[in-house]
Amino acid sequence: MKRTLILALTLIGALTSSSASAVADIKGYYLGAMAGSSQLKAGEFDESAISYGVYGGYYTSKNFALEAAYMMTDNYVDQGDVKADYISLAAKFHHYFNDTYSMFIKAGAASTKVDADLDYDGIGWLWGAGFNMAFSNKVNVRIAYEMVYTDLDATDLDETVDSDLGNIYFGVHYQF
Repeated sequence: MKRTLILALTLIGALTSSSASAVADIKGYYLGAMAGSSQLKAGEFDESAISYGVYGGYYTSKNFALEAAYMMTDNYVDQGDVKADYISLAAKFHHYFNDTYSMFIKAGAASTKVDADLDYDGIGWLWGAGFNMAFSNKVNVRIAYEMVYTDLDATDLDETVDSDLGNIYFGVHYQF
């Protein structure tokens, strides 16, 4: 996780030190990919893993978009097999500092699945925040953090397990 954070901060520093004069395209569809680090807390379980996924959405105005995302993880443990994924739909609100840089917050619903000895799943809610930089009017990069809160159910268990799934990631998307 430390390497991912250092890499992301280095990239942001390199990108922001140049004289960027791109104008973000703020209407229409966008589609992107993300990679980062995820941490899953569920009951006594508390581990981190590499995460990756895709996201896309539609800007209805300069400051509002609807965004869907799918994120999956690598194995959380060295021995055994514990992986997680979620699919989400969220409202995303932007604030533009200028034509190149913006920040966003988002909130919505997420369906989470954790594959372990038993398969757990549930529907919960998501919040997130991040920074966006436009390279051109079509290509954007972002660094963001998302948190998904879900009560996970397993078929063979009567009790639910509270889970917190955090994900910090670097993303690149194309604006259509």
